[in-house]
Amino acid sequence: MAINEQAAKGFAAGADAYERSRPEYSEEFVGLLARELGFGPGSRVVDLGAGTGKLTRQLVATGADVVAVEPIREMRAKLERALPQVHAVDGTAEDLPIPNHAVDAVLVAQAFHWFDALRALSEIRRVLRPGGGIGLIWQARDDSVPWVARLNEIIDGADDGHPRFRHGAWREPFELTALFEPLQEATLASVQRLAPDGVVDRVASISYIGAMTEADRAPVLAAVRHLLATDPATAGLETIELPHLVHVYWSRPTPVPEGPSTGVVLSVNTSPGGVPKRPIGRGRITWRAVDGDGHSQPEPIHGTPGQAVCLYAFEAIERVRADGHQAFPGAFGENLTLAGLDWKGFRHGDRLQLGAHGPLLELTDYATPCATQERWFTDGRTGRISARKHPEDARWYARVIEQGDVAPGDRVTLIRTA
Repeated sequence: MAINEQAAKGFAAGADAYERSRPEYSEEFVGLLARELGFGPGSRVVDLGAGTGKLTRQLVATGADVVAVEPIREMRAKLERALPQVHAVDGTAEDLPIPNHAVDAVLVAQAFHWFDALRALSEIRRVLRPGGGIGLIWQARDDSVPWVARLNEIIDGADDGHPRFRHGAWREPFELTALFEPLQEATLASVQRLAPDGVVDRVASISYIGAMTEADRAPVLAAVRHLLATDPATAGLETIELPHLVHVYWSRPTPVPEGPSTGVVLSVNTSPGGVPKRPIGRGRITWRAVDGDGHSQPEPIHGTPGQAVCLYAFEAIERVRADGHQAFPGAFGENLTLAGLDWKGFRHGDRLQLGAHGPLLELTDYATPCATQERWFTDGRTGRISARKHPEDARWYARVIEQGDVAPGDRVTLIRTA
């Protein structure tokens, strides 16, 4: 999975400015996450999207063993020079080069809004050990201060639609799936002290400004210099105080009920046709389908009453990923991504009760992989989810015995019929 092209270009070009001018992460912020997520000496943690190592330095100070994942070579090189004791690897949030259930925490500073958030959360859940968790930090300029608001106007004028923390799109998979429990959050304050040229560097380190041509970037930085030289709050100062609001979030994977006959709905997925199907939050299951779901190849290929709902296990996603293929909720066209059930023990005619009074489904047959899923598999080897070769990792079709609503977090109960 390639990272955002504009982000890669901008951060590569601005790596020097990033290291010089981006604010550090205080012991207070990292200590909050260390307490809430329970990491420290003896723990293994991932700094995901580690950049030049701004957060990595503080994570090392907790005594944890830190793996820094950073896809941009220029930024990773600076981290490696500054922190030779840290294991730094090339990788993306959507394709973490880390084994299943291998780490105690995954921390992301100033980067999660750049990710395909659903795929990133799926990967983070995959690599976390039981009891582990995720922590997110953004240091946002405090535009309640008038001169900072004017600085933001200059920066925003250079933006042509890039992902931003404040737009909030990064929250969607937290809200539409049960991969993780609801986010907890805290807002703190900090002040970064910079020379005027440091503030200019800070602006130059922003990805979409760093990606500009010199001709386009020069007037943006000139406007910043003019602001600093003329605004009463900054004019003539050798050291400028740049205030930030620090937004800290943390969560853990939604727990799975104990016992082989109980599980949980992690995601309800639909598409107008084809894959991937995307999470929708709550949905209604009718006799023929999840409302809003479609098929690029309708009956008799897909969409018969016996194929009303397609089911898949998150544990299978983890195993498929361990074999080097791509997998995440909805990737293979399932409507319901479930966790906690003994998938290999499923039999034709078994029933699944969703929620206390939700839909009742009856398993009808395995779903055969097809060419639309080839994109996710190394060399197109869709046989990896074939029931003939890997029944524990194949999808199941189900007919609808009772209609009803289903939502992420609903309990699933397996009812044996024979």
